[in-house]
Amino acid sequence: MPDTAQQEQEQGPRRAQSIDGLRSIWAAGEQPQPVLPWYRKVTRRQVGVTAACLVTVLAAALAIRSVDSGVVQHRVALPTDFAGLTRVADAQDLATLRASYENRNARRYVPRIVQVQGYGQPGATGLWESELVAVAMQGSVPDAARAATEMLGGYSPDGGSLRDGTPVGGMRTYPPGPLNGALACATLGEPGEEYAACAWADGSTLGALVDRTGELTPEELADRTRALRSLTELPE
Repeated sequence: MPDTAQQEQEQGPRRAQSIDGLRSIWAAGEQPQPVLPWYRKVTRRQVGVTAACLVTVLAAALAIRSVDSGVVQHRVALPTDFAGLTRVADAQDLATLRASYENRNARRYVPRIVQVQGYGQPGATGLWESELVAVAMQGSVPDAARAATEMLGGYSPDGGSLRDGTPVGGMRTYPPGPLNGALACATLGEPGEEYAACAWADGSTLGALVDRTGELTPEELADRTRALRSLTELPE
């Protein structure tokens, strides 16, 4: 049988170590000390950095909100009659043109409304019988000046072209009128077959007006574009 006295003699130092360990844990007042919660472990420096980050994020959110609230929002609705012309009957060519504007600007401006309408003589039908063709879109437009020129193929000192290769020349900006934003006009087409086109943009709308007769100068079409905007852009 094992010697009881010998076992107690061997376990004595172990018990002493265990007791010393417990005493070191309870040293603050004979009571076990709870684990500190996470917020008691965070240093003042960490608190300062976190607070600074929160302030920065809040300031950015307020700035974005103030910019958005500062933009006057409009919805678009092209008029039935314009410049002494009536709305032409819809046809497949106008529907195709409308779809091309929707696809082209879906990612860039996320348009909520896209309207394409021709204006001509009574009984006229489709794009090719239109004297004026108007485009109006409603969406988020972060850079009005860039959007207006891109509607006409983008500005280039040497002239540019539309996506279908139609030459663009003589682009310049014009006063946008009381609705502000940006207005640009240019001539489209080959020499001897040019016709004027204008495009506008502001914070919430963009559009274009094209003179298919070739009889209006860019300056005259700019006047009509301002008139079209006053009829098309309606406050939300």
